[in-house]
Amino acid sequence: MMIETARIQRKMDGPLLQEIPCIMKVLDESHLDDVMNLQSLIIRRLSREDMIQPFSADFMRSHFSKKGFILGILVENELVAFRNVYYPDITEPEWNLGLDIGFSEAECRRAANLQMVCVHPLYRGNNLASKMNQQAIRLIKEQGRFDHLLATVSPYNYWNVDILLNSGFMIVGLKKKYNGKLRYIVYQNLKAPLLSPPLTDQIAGLTDFQKQETFLKKGFHGFRLSKIPDAHTSMDEIHDPTPVSRIPDQYEIHFSKNPVEGIRKHE
Repeated sequence: MMIETARIQRKMDGPLLQEIPCIMKVLDESHLDDVMNLQSLIIRRLSREDMIQPFSADFMRSHFSKKGFILGILVENELVAFRNVYYPDITEPEWNLGLDIGFSEAECRRAANLQMVCVHPLYRGNNLASKMNQQAIRLIKEQGRFDHLLATVSPYNYWNVDILLNSGFMIVGLKKKYNGKLRYIVYQNLKAPLLSPPLTDQIAGLTDFQKQETFLKKGFHGFRLSKIPDAHTSMDEIHDPTPVSRIPDQYEIHFSKNPVEGIRKHE
């Protein structure tokens, strides 16, 4: 299913950019090999192995059924980005993130997941992840089956943390998932999305996990990522978290005491 067409920029040698057409569409199983190859490319380039939870081909294949969908962006029939959406069963505690934040069984049945997002390095800087998030959320809402949308993200993957927070999510939990990998749990109420950012009540460094856990236990929620004043890394670099030299502890999370609508009763 075609979603939209656009023109994006591809990185060439040095500072050169080439503008080329692309399409965004809901992928089918014929794209499975392309999805797996792009996942492998991204994982090989990570500065930390725990930043992404790899998906097997069988699990990725399940997203092409009634269990979810995968949005893809193609340039000249080459897959350059994708975003997974998954509909977890109540019997899948690894994936049904409602269980991690205290949802009832009924609420867990109305919770969907944004899962993996991958963008080819040559096409970063085009806001492709944000655009796929926007379209994925629209498609999920149109189904009318879900009230809640959740995702996990590594605190060290600050590129994706920033994108999720700018896509209407808030950090509502911090715990180890996927065999001990540290993850934020982020949440968005599909029926009552945030209309404007809340005021900052507290700030914690992106790698100050003890302070963040204290805030979260007290009912604060993280809603914005920013560069620590006087830090050397430019915010422009947030779009490519690959090089080891771009250090996550140069960023901080803003927290608000205002409860996220939809999880207030669970605090």
